[in-house]
Amino acid sequence: MKPIIAFFIVMASVLGTRAADSDASTNKTETTTASSTNKIKLTVIKVDSQEIAGENGSGTNAVDGNPETFWHTEWQDANPEPPHEIIIQLSEAVALKGFTYLPRQDDSDHGLIKDYEFYVSDDGKDFGQPVKKGSFDSSREKKTVTFDGKKCQFIKLRAMSEINGEAWTSAAEIGVILAD
Repeated sequence: MKPIIAFFIVMASVLGTRAADSDASTNKTETTTASSTNKIKLTVIKVDSQEIAGENGSGTNAVDGNPETFWHTEWQDANPEPPHEIIIQLSEAVALKGFTYLPRQDDSDHGLIKDYEFYVSDDGKDFGQPVKKGSFDSSREKKTVTFDGKKCQFIKLRAMSEINGEAWTSAAEIGVILAD
């Protein structure tokens, strides 16, 4: 009986992996950030700049659930100066109490955000004043930022500066923290 159960466990694992691989090959622009009871999909609506000629620095990489990919602002044909921003839509309006920022995880430090502003919006157009401003250190660890709970369906991360004073911005993953 144990070998039969083991067989079914292995098959379920293989089939689950294949299903995940087929989703990845469709190049979806969403990812899921889950809490214990809610699953919120994040979809990139707009970036002010992205590098798609010299590398795959698409804005969608910041919410694809893969820390090895990252959004990177343009660097090959131009170097637009900060601030840089990414606007993300949540699959439903929820109360947030924070966000996470995972810097790129490769050997380069190009684009690591130093100073930031974080905004929330109900409609994706009027973001008003930032709910949080601050500075990140230069480490590669995931940064967690909290603020007073706000209900919204859109978020905007605005990079005001880069750790080396360069023009770029990058992000491996951006996530949200749901309010209790």
